[in-house]
Amino acid sequence: MTDCLHTLFSAWGELSPEARATKTDAAIGDTFYYADPNAPAPIHGRDDYLAYIQMFGDMAPGATARVVSISEKHGHARATVEFVINKDMSQFGQYFADIKDGKITRLIGFAGMGEPT
Repeated sequence: MTDCLHTLFSAWGELSPEARATKTDAAIGDTFYYADPNAPAPIHGRDDYLAYIQMFGDMAPGATARVVSISEKHGHARATVEFVINKDMSQFGQYFADIKDGKITRLIGFAGMGEPT
C-alpha cells in the first residue's frame, strides 16, 4: 500500500521533468491534494504539484527526498521523509497521507519530527 509514497518522493530528485511526471503519475490518484509548510497555499492536482517540485529542484539542484520510515493503518499513512540538500545539509519532515487503491489522494506535510516544546 505504501510503495506510492516511496515513488512520489523519489520524483523530487529527478532531473528530468518527464521522469518526475512519470513517477508522480504512478503515485497519485485522479484527485490529489498536497500541503506542506513551504507551499504558499494548498496544491490541487498533478500539474500544480509538478510545478512545485520543479521549484524545489530549481532552488536546490541535486537535492533529493527519500522516505525513511512509514507506518500505516486503514488507508492512511505517516511517513518520515529526509530531504538531502547537499552532503552537509539535510532535514526531516513528517507527511500524512490518504491512500486509495494504491494511490495517494491527499498528502499533508510538516517540517521536523514534531519535537515537544
